[in-house]
Amino acid sequence: MDVEPGRERRDCACSTEAEIARHFDAKVAERLAQREDPGPVPISESLGKALMSLGPSGRTVLELGCGRGGLLLRLMEAGAARATGVDLSPASIAAATDRFRQAKLLEGVQLSVGDAARVSLEPHDWVILDRVICCYADVERLLANSLPAARQIYAFTVPMSQGWRGIAARLRQRIEHAWDTLLSRRPCAVYVHDVDMIEERMATAGFRLRHRDRKGLWHIAVYERTAR
Repeated sequence: MDVEPGRERRDCACSTEAEIARHFDAKVAERLAQREDPGPVPISESLGKALMSLGPSGRTVLELGCGRGGLLLRLMEAGAARATGVDLSPASIAAATDRFRQAKLLEGVQLSVGDAARVSLEPHDWVILDRVICCYADVERLLANSLPAARQIYAFTVPMSQGWRGIAARLRQRIEHAWDTLLSRRPCAVYVHDVDMIEERMATAGFRLRHRDRKGLWHIAVYERTAR
């Protein structure tokens, strides 16, 4: 399900943080029951490669909407000094905690349940939002809360919004929403926000484009803060 870029839906099936959390809690429970760990999806893998090329060693990393912690773990294994993960889903945070514990890297990680658009965020070298911006109707609030936390790098992935790919992204989200509804999976709305608008906010906040890529119908971007 989607809305026009910049418009906020009030009748979203996931109108509260609790409903969003239940949606992803159910997904985690389903995967755990099936003992399924499919690994990163292609878009996350592409973002991970872009970040690895920048050299995470010694960096502090904040991932908003960290899910089960796969990307954070990869960066910690590559030498990141400290990692912080925030997610609305308690089940995701529990799974991420277990993942870091098994990797014997839990000591350098702080994981918590919270809303990325509202929770107080400490500054980190890197801030990452992988397939997270599209979950928020109020993208302005999310950007306003998260951009100041990035000292060096701000990286994100979002559905493409322009041309035939934008049309296809909106159609895909409608189909996925209808399918989840049919299966009673408590579907959440997905918002195809105007990528140009997001990039304008990046420039206004003092960031310049460092890396841009495309994977299917997804836009990948890594921004670097300019000298103050």
